Amino acid sequence: MKLSTKIITNNPALEIAGRELQRIAQRSSTRNLLIFIPLVVFLFLGFIYLKGALREVPVAVYDADKTPLSRTLIRYIDASLYAKIDRYITSEDDVQDIFLSYPDIHALYFIPHGLEKSILLGESAKIKVFTNSTNIVYGNLMYKDASTITMTISVGILLKKIMAAGFPPEKAMSLAMPIKVHTHPLFNPYYNYLYYLLPGLMTVLLQMLLFFAVTRSINSEVNEGTIHSLYHIAQYKIRNIIIGKVLAYFTMGLSLVSLIFVLYGIFGIPIKGNLLSLLFLFSYFIIATILLAMMLSSIVQDEILAMDIAFFYNSPAFVFSGFTFPMFAMPFFDSLYGRLIPYTHFLYAFFKLYQMGTSFSYIMTEIVHITVFLFIGLTGTAIALKLRIKNQSSASL
Repeated sequence: MKLSTKIITNNPALEIAGRELQRIAQRSSTRNLLIFIPLVVFLFLGFIYLKGALREVPVAVYDADKTPLSRTLIRYIDASLYAKIDRYITSEDDVQDIFLSYPDIHALYFIPHGLEKSILLGESAKIKVFTNSTNIVYGNLMYKDASTITMTISVGILLKKIMAAGFPPEKAMSLAMPIKVHTHPLFNPYYNYLYYLLPGLMTVLLQMLLFFAVTRSINSEVNEGTIHSLYHIAQYKIRNIIIGKVLAYFTMGLSLVSLIFVLYGIFGIPIKGNLLSLLFLFSYFIIATILLAMMLSSIVQDEILAMDIAFFYNSPAFVFSGFTFPMFAMPFFDSLYGRLIPYTHFLYAFFKLYQMGTSFSYIMTEIVHITVFLFIGLTGTAIALKLRIKNQSSASL
């Protein structure tokens, strides 16, 4: 034990790292940011998306036809994986305010009078499907499900007519469906929200919480009058301060990454990529985030102002990264802003490794972009910290 203590105290960077970890433990705000908030929020988010995919969405049906064909259609709707008939509407007036009267209903199938008669006469017929698209997730899902159901029934009707004309079943099928579409969703074939949203939410929170915590790492030393003792422990070398502080917050960052991987196991989220590649990506991203936050902390002495800037810079990361809306569809300046956030480049690389299972060579472009942020943070921190210490020394004379 004595040998271990001696090694640490004789290494200024490690001594600063230990000192910074003590400061983190003593500060309730930083302790909450890096320990308690992630633990609670990550678990809370995991349970929100635990169901994974939307199934059995409540829908209503208005059957004005009341024929064998309309009843067949209703059976198809109720047998669907995505819809569950929750209510039967008996009055046409109710159609207009069904979504207001019954907010749990997300779609309404309106089967018009004369549907079967029109089909028997060889005429086209329309089924109206009203969707509550205030939530586009429900709206898109119900539209897709309704299209699948009506297409299946339409092909079935056409198939019966062709077979009635004397064609064998195989020939009838090829005539009824001359072109078949076989979709093969890759990487997340079940459209599982748990696999998609939870990893993205946890990683963006990792960046934000770490950035906020590090934003007070330098300016708090200045404001508390401990910057000179820090410089003394560093043996008057800026690089020892940077290395020591980075090591402390890197340790905290890795602990959060470990928590993320543990939660992956708890919630059954599969990881297709190489774990070592993912760990390297996380580590590289964490270091870049720490250095950018440390640069801000070195430049802006006012801790509250620095936190405001950190919030302004980081809070849009989830939206501007292209996670919820593709960047190519954004206006130029919005997509440009997204590229000025390191999380955007990390996210692309992360999904390539985690969900697509690609090799490390496929994320080299993103690694280069993160390297630029790392270099800016390192250079900016070194220059700003040197000037800050110099100014403080001049002011104390």
